[in-house]
Amino acid sequence: MKIIRLDLISFGRFNNYTIEFGDKFNLIYGLNESGKTTISKFIEGVFYGFVKPYLKRTVYTEDYEKYRPWNNENYEGSILVEKDDKRYVIYRNFKEKYFNIFNETTGNNETDLDGFNRDNLSFPGEYFFKMPSDIFTSTVFSNLKELDSENKNVNSIVDMLLNSSDSNNDSVSFKKALDNLEKMKSSIGTKQSKSKPLGSLYQKKFDLEDEIKNINNDKKEYEDSLNKLNEYKFKHESLILNKEKLVSLHKKNDIEKIEDAKNYKMQILKEKASLLDTISKIKYINDINENDVNSLEHENKILNENRIKFNELSKKKKLLNKDYYQLKAKLSNYETISKYIEEINNLNGKLNGIAKLNIKLIVIGLIFTIIASAMIYMMGKTKEFVIAPILFVLYYIVVIFLSKLRKLSFTRQLNKIVQKINQITNMRYKSHNEVINDFRYDSNMDKSIDYLNTLEEQIKGIDLRLDSIINEDENSKSKINSILSSSKNLKNIDVEDYRRKRIEYDQLIHRISDKDDQLQKISSEYDFSILLDNVDSDSIKLDDNDIKDINVLNKEIDESIEKNAKLYERTKILEKSVNLLLEKEEKLSDINENIQKYENEIISIELAMDLINKSINKLHKNFIPRINKKVSEMMAYSTKDKDRFRVDENLDVSIYDGVKFYEQKHLSSGTFDLLSVFIRISVLEELMGLDYLMILDDCFVQLDDVRYKKCLDLLFKISNNNQIILFSCQNRDEQLLNELDIIYKKIELK
Repeated sequence: MKIIRLDLISFGRFNNYTIEFGDKFNLIYGLNESGKTTISKFIEGVFYGFVKPYLKRTVYTEDYEKYRPWNNENYEGSILVEKDDKRYVIYRNFKEKYFNIFNETTGNNETDLDGFNRDNLSFPGEYFFKMPSDIFTSTVFSNLKELDSENKNVNSIVDMLLNSSDSNNDSVSFKKALDNLEKMKSSIGTKQSKSKPLGSLYQKKFDLEDEIKNINNDKKEYEDSLNKLNEYKFKHESLILNKEKLVSLHKKNDIEKIEDAKNYKMQILKEKASLLDTISKIKYINDINENDVNSLEHENKILNENRIKFNELSKKKKLLNKDYYQLKAKLSNYETISKYIEEINNLNGKLNGIAKLNIKLIVIGLIFTIIASAMIYMMGKTKEFVIAPILFVLYYIVVIFLSKLRKLSFTRQLNKIVQKINQITNMRYKSHNEVINDFRYDSNMDKSIDYLNTLEEQIKGIDLRLDSIINEDENSKSKINSILSSSKNLKNIDVEDYRRKRIEYDQLIHRISDKDDQLQKISSEYDFSILLDNVDSDSIKLDDNDIKDINVLNKEIDESIEKNAKLYERTKILEKSVNLLLEKEEKLSDINENIQKYENEIISIELAMDLINKSINKLHKNFIPRINKKVSEMMAYSTKDKDRFRVDENLDVSIYDGVKFYEQKHLSSGTFDLLSVFIRISVLEELMGLDYLMILDDCFVQLDDVRYKKCLDLLFKISNNNQIILFSCQNRDEQLLNELDIIYKKIELK
């Protein structure tokens, strides 16, 4: 993988600017602010489009706007790369937010690349480097600032190393697989989590089992009712048969009228029985006081309105409290912080005085050297003449070294003072200059105190209003509890349901009253005993006992009809419930099958997670030893230290002193930078094999010349197979490369 040419058409400070690279080692030299960072960001931008990785929607980083040209409407550029003996031109229009990949030989737009997706603006980088942008900036691209900061992408790099160790592609992620399995398991839930599928099924199962139990009780009652109905039916038929025998004796029309009246009465009794059964279910409505319902509705309305007011005031109080305590912390610690600021100013003065003292000491040393050289020369000792300049050089080195130690001491004291101020104020000042700028408020002291008092009064006002709302809520709740305690039926019904059932209850009462009126009318219109007394004795001759038998028979028939009607209605109600039994049992069976299915899925998921964790542990044992071996070999070549360093599974470095390992914080800055670069090289070889490139931006400024020479020689050897691009703002790199007789291409930025 090589970058052949950069065409910065319009990017940052560059317009129509072209850079051509060599195949192996490239040195890009330029002073500060000459555009080195802009060029490195151009490479990242063309490949990845400044798009944040791992998000479902497209979100741009701050660099997208940072490198938009100030003096040109266009925002575009291209890179010519070589991969697998083919050359591709990657063109990106940042303004219009699209990219194209062309084959340089054919000029065709390469849309058939593996996984090509025009909507994925990071596709060029992910295709050519096989990694997302955050891993690219932590491996392929390295700079001093990034080496000094904590690497936030270690987990992603280790995840890619695991996948690379397993299948040489990152189409599968162990971390993502475990996360997905955990999400699958969480989405199923447990027996107790009613909001999840498994818990919901168990709840449905318990509910169905209760329903089936109730239905079985209804079934028993239904069967008993059917038996009784058959008995009543048989008795009723016997009564009817006896009545028919008596009626057959009568030849008068009045008897037919009596029969019609009795049939009509039976129908009315059936209807009344049904209405009575219905009204019995909502009879409790009549025990509820309408005034209690209205009061309950009113108090609930007050509670809802107060809840809204309380939330709004709480949010406002939270914001005021934040401003109040921050200002109060500053004012309450003003005298202490003033002393710290005075210490900061004194230390700043001492830091500024170090440079002047160095000049004085160097001048004194120079005068002493001139005098000593003159004296040696006058004594005729020409061979010892060189001693004086050597002594001056040593003297100069000692002076510079001691001044750096003093600067370091003063800087540490300043940092400790800043930390103390942060602890007092709960602020996060990064430097003493921020502290000084933030606490220049002597002239505004009175205004700050007035503002603090204003905030305090506002908070007290809000507290009073909140207390008022709480008292009003407690009053409303007390009234509600009083209402509910006096009317137990209100606890199980809401206001709307009460209104609806009250209307239903009144309508049922009215209909029952109508049925009673109809029954009373029938009884008043048809006096069966009088009708029988009026029977023509010539046609039918009945004695007093016969007439009495008919009256008793009619009464028994009426009672039988009423019993049959009530029992029939009850059996109809029970029949509906019993008919649901098979359906409920089938549902219960389906639920049990689904519960078993989910529980089997959980077992399978847990087995899969266990296997993946075992695989991860196994793969950790594969790539970590290889990285350790590569890093040790490169460190041995550069520093002669082969077995002092160990890289763990999180890519952290430990130091071995022959007895035990120590953390990497004990390393010198130069050694840490060297190790960081070598770890990146080892990781790149694990991820991309021997087809990779590295972009290094001032990574070795803290490294001494001896080790830097060895490092450059090692990088040159690596560049025989992999392109190296080294950014530098110092002449030292070019000088050391020339001393090593390394062949490189120099690109100078102006």
